[in-house]
Amino acid sequence: MAARPARGPGGKLPLHSVMQLIYIARMRILTLLALVLLTAPAQADMDRARQAFASGHWQEAASQAEQAGGAEGYAYAARALVAQLMLEPDNPDRRALTRDALDLAEAAYRADNESAEARLRLAISLGYQGRYTSTMRALFLRVPQRGRALLESVVMEDPGNVWALGTLGAWNLEVARRGGTRGMEMLGASVEAGTGFYSQAIALDPGNPALRYFLALGLIALDDPDRTLMAWQQLDIALGLEPRDAFEAGLLAEAVQLEGLSGDRHAATAWAVAQMTQ
Repeated sequence: MAARPARGPGGKLPLHSVMQLIYIARMRILTLLALVLLTAPAQADMDRARQAFASGHWQEAASQAEQAGGAEGYAYAARALVAQLMLEPDNPDRRALTRDALDLAEAAYRADNESAEARLRLAISLGYQGRYTSTMRALFLRVPQRGRALLESVVMEDPGNVWALGTLGAWNLEVARRGGTRGMEMLGASVEAGTGFYSQAIALDPGNPALRYFLALGLIALDDPDRTLMAWQQLDIALGLEPRDAFEAGLLAEAVQLEGLSGDRHAATAWAVAQMTQ
């Protein structure tokens, strides 16, 4: 607690003490004004980024969020680029977009490594970078291990984070697909854990078609007859849900394509694997 200014005769403050109090008050007002002036444009950028994302303008969303800066802005920019990667499999700039998404996610993590969203987006971006890395090199660089550690840290702090749970589900299914039994043993992954994490996420957000579609996609890519029923059931439920933004609408359009292959197991598996490796 700051010392009180000494009072003169009659309890009045000396002139220099009055001037000191006025100076302190002015500095506090200027500090508050500076905070308002700095945060207002950033918030406006984030509002525009969210509007652009909801309407499917991924590059605009990323640009606006990056301008906002900080962990929140960089993480949201990475999210927008990953959404573009997911929904534009034929985009010729996929590798550059992947690098940009990872750079932004790393910037978010550097800005605030305690931010759950920064850790989540970094884990997802690392997963995309892993698509362009051989399995052995990815293991050598500890890419999957880092991704899992980031996701687990989020779930430990927030067990209700549906995207962290869903992404852990995806992580387990992808390890199973790429590494088989040996890979699962090395990394402590399993198909059961994958479906379990997805099931937790879906229970928390049953109206989310993306979670159900990604679960179906991951299971169909495994080409495991024992999981086929669950995969097609989840896809069917997803197709009965209303999209809440352009991202979910785009995924449901993909789900329609996958449903059209339901009568051809090999074609459906090939299509799912292509979606997960492009």
